[in-house]
Amino acid sequence: MCGIAGVFYKNNGLKRVPDAKVLQLLKHRGPDFQAHKSNNSCTLYHARLSIIDTSAASNQPFCDEQMEHLLAFNGEIFNYRALGSQLASLHTHGDVEVLFESLKQKGKTCLDSLNGFFSFGFYNSKKERLLVARDRFGVKPLYYYNDEHTFAFASEIKPLLQIVGKQDIEPEQLYTYFRLNYCSGPNSIFKNIYRLLPGQLIEVTKTDMRIETWYKAPLLNNQTSLATLLDDAVKLRLQSDVPLGTFLSGGIDSSVISALAIKHKPDLNTFSIGFEKEEFFDETRYSELVAKHIGSRHHVFKLSADDFLQHIDPFLNSVDEPFADSSAFNFYILSAYTRKHVTVALSGDGADELFKGYNKHRALLLNKNAGNRFFARAAAVMAGKGSRDGALNNKLRQLKKFAALAALSETEKQKFLASISTQSECRKLIKLDFSETYFDSLFKTYGSFERFAFEDTFDIHTVLADDMLVKADRFSMRHGLEIRNPFLDYRVVEFALNLNPKEKINKQGQKLILRKEFAGLLPPEIFSRSKKGFELPLHKWLSGPLKSKIESGLLSRERIEDGKILNWSAVKRIMDSAFSDNPGDDAAKLWALLVFQGWHTSVTSL
Repeated sequence: MCGIAGVFYKNNGLKRVPDAKVLQLLKHRGPDFQAHKSNNSCTLYHARLSIIDTSAASNQPFCDEQMEHLLAFNGEIFNYRALGSQLASLHTHGDVEVLFESLKQKGKTCLDSLNGFFSFGFYNSKKERLLVARDRFGVKPLYYYNDEHTFAFASEIKPLLQIVGKQDIEPEQLYTYFRLNYCSGPNSIFKNIYRLLPGQLIEVTKTDMRIETWYKAPLLNNQTSLATLLDDAVKLRLQSDVPLGTFLSGGIDSSVISALAIKHKPDLNTFSIGFEKEEFFDETRYSELVAKHIGSRHHVFKLSADDFLQHIDPFLNSVDEPFADSSAFNFYILSAYTRKHVTVALSGDGADELFKGYNKHRALLLNKNAGNRFFARAAAVMAGKGSRDGALNNKLRQLKKFAALAALSETEKQKFLASISTQSECRKLIKLDFSETYFDSLFKTYGSFERFAFEDTFDIHTVLADDMLVKADRFSMRHGLEIRNPFLDYRVVEFALNLNPKEKINKQGQKLILRKEFAGLLPPEIFSRSKKGFELPLHKWLSGPLKSKIESGLLSRERIEDGKILNWSAVKRIMDSAFSDNPGDDAAKLWALLVFQGWHTSVTSL
């Protein structure tokens, strides 16, 4: 797990780049070793977090003696031992050289054999050819820039800007951000900087650049059990030469992963985060129940309003691209706390998307019944705006959204459920000219999942890749912590995609196959509890201890008007509603404004 960057000049010769600054901006991803190497027209950068073969022999950029080939690789190849047994004369004991030799001998065709997550740049100096690629489901990030003279890439945007220079904000992505609370799709927040999509690669030469989708999820007839596949996925991801543990929230997903992991690692450490004096948001009683049941060494951190105040500025400064899923702050703090004990943590990411675990999945199923729709409409009339602050207010908020689904097409249902803000709200908020074509284009099946129905794949290629995995990667790597996701072993994902939906969800429950195959591993309470998101008490904290700082700081009228990006009147309306007793989703919209302003301040000061 690391940070990478690279630049390839299509015209002869290397240009002047602030190499030290590029490495400095990658260092949080790889605090153990940083270096860059150049040959002909290419320079690769690498910041290493040492996990497997921690010796200097596996430092990067990795090259052969003649520097004919160079590799900068971010990620882990979990089946590297099996692949390495087919290669002759390896000099190290890790996955870096295995990937390097596989690429030398087989080129891009070796990608199909890799079980893991990765992004990398691989340069062949004789052929003057650069290959960059991203893993099947987008666990590891890769941004790139291309013009007639230069191709450049990096794990994050800020180091990439050091190579290619400052760029203007992309209005269509800004609109997408305020609709979803995260950036999505192939565009980034900046013009001319793009996100390589999951399962894609790029080949660059002096005269050409070609993008190719190297992975397409296959249609299969499942021949094995989920329990067998997931157990092997967990076992593979326990390989490490540094301390390792698991995240344990007390939900089904992380509990299953932890219960499987302890079978192979009896001294397992588990980690969870909760909230002081916030019973509605605190779930640590469930994580403690699971930890006691499986016998792990459990660690709990309780987050307070004072912690929120203390860490809000460094959190905002750490945002590489605007990202306003509020659970990112929880993840940021949990990662910092966990890193004091281990360097690697397994998580339950991916299960909700694969096995229909979100509340929206149940809403879509129940909305097909006319009686349910009538009840929701009646309840919504009485609900007011609702909020996320307590069980009753949250239920009223959900009923109001449920009632609104009835009049929408299937695609519009997905847009509505994915969106935090409406089209009209964003039009009033954003000063820059934009169209909605780009946002609309996200709501279709494409790329790696084009063989499957949109309803089954949207969560994987958009929600998972651009929200959940961005959160897991960016805010764990801020503290040099590697997250591994057994549910995203490609064999498990392909199994789930080819399941009959009735094995995932019905009117009585969700994640049915997980409940069926892993019921014996965990206490019954874990399977009977209701679904709870990993949320902050946003309304209480934003309208309480942070209110004066917001009004006089990042979201002051002067700052908003000087920025010339947002309309003050719309910002003021959101603030007033978010600070009221009946905020609806406006606390989440205020958080999106705060994150954007914090990000914009940090990126313009580079």
